[in-house]
Amino acid sequence: MTTQAPQDASPSRELLSDLFPGARLIVATNRAPFRLKTGVGGQPIWERPAGGVTAALDPLLRQTGGLWVAAEPGNPQELRVPPEDPSYDVAVLGIPKEVYRGYYTGYANSGLWPLCHNLVERAHFRSSDWVAYRQVNRQYAARIAAEARATDLVWVHDYQLALVPGYLRQFGYEGPIAVFWHIPWPPTVVLRLIPERKLLLQGLLEADWIGFQTQESVDAFLAAAKRDLGARSSRSSQGVTLHHQGHVTRLASVPISIDVQHVEDIARTEYTENLRQRLQRRWQIGPDQVLLLGVDRLDYTKGIPARLDGFARLLSRYPSLKGKVRFLQIAVPTRTEIQDYRRLAAAVRRRVAAINRSFGEPGWRPVRLIEHNLRLEQLVALYRLADVAVVSSLYDVLNLVAKEYVAARIEGGGSLCLSETAGAYQELRAAFPLSPLSSERIAESMARAIFASPAERRERMAALRDAVRRNTVETWLSRVLLGVRGSLDQLSGLKETPV
Repeated sequence: MTTQAPQDASPSRELLSDLFPGARLIVATNRAPFRLKTGVGGQPIWERPAGGVTAALDPLLRQTGGLWVAAEPGNPQELRVPPEDPSYDVAVLGIPKEVYRGYYTGYANSGLWPLCHNLVERAHFRSSDWVAYRQVNRQYAARIAAEARATDLVWVHDYQLALVPGYLRQFGYEGPIAVFWHIPWPPTVVLRLIPERKLLLQGLLEADWIGFQTQESVDAFLAAAKRDLGARSSRSSQGVTLHHQGHVTRLASVPISIDVQHVEDIARTEYTENLRQRLQRRWQIGPDQVLLLGVDRLDYTKGIPARLDGFARLLSRYPSLKGKVRFLQIAVPTRTEIQDYRRLAAAVRRRVAAINRSFGEPGWRPVRLIEHNLRLEQLVALYRLADVAVVSSLYDVLNLVAKEYVAARIEGGGSLCLSETAGAYQELRAAFPLSPLSSERIAESMARAIFASPAERRERMAALRDAVRRNTVETWLSRVLLGVRGSLDQLSGLKETPV
């Protein structure tokens, strides 16, 4: 739900140069930061997909140069980006459609994604999908190894590419490899349900550094590597290290964040204020009206149906709110080729329609559903307009929407209702907590946020803003670069005490 950050020189650029002299940054992700398509009449059309990784790394690569490797079904592309001021390369691997479906829709998103989110009943592992997953991961590694020098830093992202580090070593690449695992790492008892778990672990342990969003994921990965591979662990003041087959891998909890300053700058613009006022007039939100907001990908991990049920319960419990409170749900479709996601979309639409039928009045529709992506500038205007943001993820390793909402509240108002099972809750404890599986608890959290005194809202938001400012995207980048450098220094002779 994010966009590219501004291109001012950043501390991470200097840090990369200092810690890895002469290195290029080579990034591997499932999606490319830019896409080039052909429009009507053969005109080139550049697309810039939104995403937290893109928002974090595109500005850095613009400043330092380097290579970004991604994949799509269809033909390969070699791009020089950004189009307005080319400064780094993007290699889009062309994958046959059936192979891509097995790799992405199949193994990654019908297998790993639900299982890592502890939704084991939704996970399916097929041998044909595993073959495709291996094939695509190997293709990534081959493309990187063909160009990477030993002095370069290769940074592999997320569950779609777990085998890339291992294949890179097989292809002879001896330089530093970092991995960032953006989703939860499952507990050992859940991990056992993955037939190929040992191969996934072996591939990842060829990296020098692996970052996770939470300490819980670090501990779960550590337990799995020791149990399934017999890896040994050691500790130092800088963290936990795994030793496996002569290789050293450091683990770290480094939660990703947002460009706080960028969001705040957008919030202060005349465009944002004008858009906020237009939306306020269009939806007839008066001074005594309350707007609640949800912003999510339409994913079953986000708890959207239970959130809507909680809002319905709120209206039932507090009849005085009828006509005075509205809920706006942004639900961006994703993975629509998977049946579970199509069913979820239909279920959300049914719930919205049922609430509007049951509680709606002439001139007042309690729930509005928007099913398309919005630019960050539009989201910030909504963040500024919404009195309450509701994040009710069932099991979310982080949640950048919660941080974006807080960053946008530059005047100190607004309230955040946040699931206790979202990773962001570890940082944002001043939010109004909610239990995402209980519509009663969700309604209670909403009510507390709505009826809180102005003084309580200001106090909570001040604490939330302090927390968000302490951990920005620059903080995250710096911690990653320092962590990788520390792991390499350890490999060169840093002594640790076995445990």
